[in-house]
Amino acid sequence: MQTSNTALFFLEDDCIRAFGQETGCTLLQQAEELYQDLCQHGNDRGNHVIEEHIQSRLFPLMSYYKALLKHGIQEDQALLLVRETAHKAAIDKKAEMQKLGSLPFAYLIFRMGVKRHIKNHFPSEGWQTEWVRCDCQEIHFNLHRCLYWDVTKQFGCPELCCVFCESDDISFSGLAPKINFLRSGTLGSGADCCDFHFIKAQ
Repeated sequence: MQTSNTALFFLEDDCIRAFGQETGCTLLQQAEELYQDLCQHGNDRGNHVIEEHIQSRLFPLMSYYKALLKHGIQEDQALLLVRETAHKAAIDKKAEMQKLGSLPFAYLIFRMGVKRHIKNHFPSEGWQTEWVRCDCQEIHFNLHRCLYWDVTKQFGCPELCCVFCESDDISFSGLAPKINFLRSGTLGSGADCCDFHFIKAQ
């Protein structure tokens, strides 16, 4: 697989726009090589959903970040660049959330499917989910373990995890105004857990 076939299919355009044709293509080639190496050493834990997460979302952004650092770009600037790329993908996801948020009884529909969605798309091999509340007013669950936090630590770039966390904030903002998404902290920012609150608008 190449990054062009992942959730960051637009990475080439981003590289060239940010650095110009020659440097952008060089960075992209370095990112592709790093991506292939990461895929060889990644552990999908025998789960095809985990494989999808690491190959389509985690490793493409991680390889771009590592290529930027290898090129001599400072960490804060590299994080800014990967954040811009990640946010572009999150905005696409936000558009999907807006479709759900515009439906009549959006909260009820979301509530009816959320536990199944978490089970199918965030399996226990990668996440430890604690359900706190799922009623007619609020859906609240905590993640005590997260694949994205574990993998970014494993490959020496835990600071990258916050970029993925920010993508949640962007994506779920599409549910407003019928469903409000709130969170007080994440594992990547040093909290004990990632708390997710989806609150029905009054």
